[in-house]
Amino acid sequence: MLLYEYPQKLNRVQKQQKAVSDLAEHKKMNKALIRSLLIGTGIFVLALFVDLVIVKILLILLAVGNIAVSLLLYRFSAMMFDTDLYTRIYDDHIEHRQGRMFGRKHMDVSLAYEDIAGSEQTPQGKMVFTLRDDASPSVEGADKRTLAELSQHKLTLYFQDLNAKLYLINELYIKIKYHKKEYNVIEDEEDEDDLWDPLHKHGL
Repeated sequence: MLLYEYPQKLNRVQKQQKAVSDLAEHKKMNKALIRSLLIGTGIFVLALFVDLVIVKILLILLAVGNIAVSLLLYRFSAMMFDTDLYTRIYDDHIEHRQGRMFGRKHMDVSLAYEDIAGSEQTPQGKMVFTLRDDASPSVEGADKRTLAELSQHKLTLYFQDLNAKLYLINELYIKIKYHKKEYNVIEDEEDEDDLWDPLHKHGL
């Protein structure tokens, strides 16, 4: 039974609104990228006119770093608008497609809950699933890093939709063997005399 699906089904009006919103975001991304590239190019040209070698090297490194970071941020933002990505959470397994930072290839995963021995989050928000020794998840289009993980009975998934990950953690944490932290609730104990004091509720 399907419990959660991303992207959700949209009607014609919602699709039009989303298309307009995505187009506006793409324009902002392109403007930000062009601005950053121009700044990086300007710093590089400035470095050519500097006589001090140390300053010249620092400016060139700054220019290259600025351009590299700008391209990475643009690629990361573009991944958020990849319409081919999806997550379908069923009562017995997960179907998931995620993209790559570099390249347009996708990785398709079908992971049954019974194959999961444990799960946790990385500081970057990715979900790392520890698999049982006899697990046989369906993984297509895996890169070398994922293949190396699978040989160690691990699988890392990145969810484009934050709500999909939160659904797994909050609703299916038992099935995915996710250890939720339990916090002690400290309740303020009231004196029995205070319970009969009509002014106590007013803080007097």
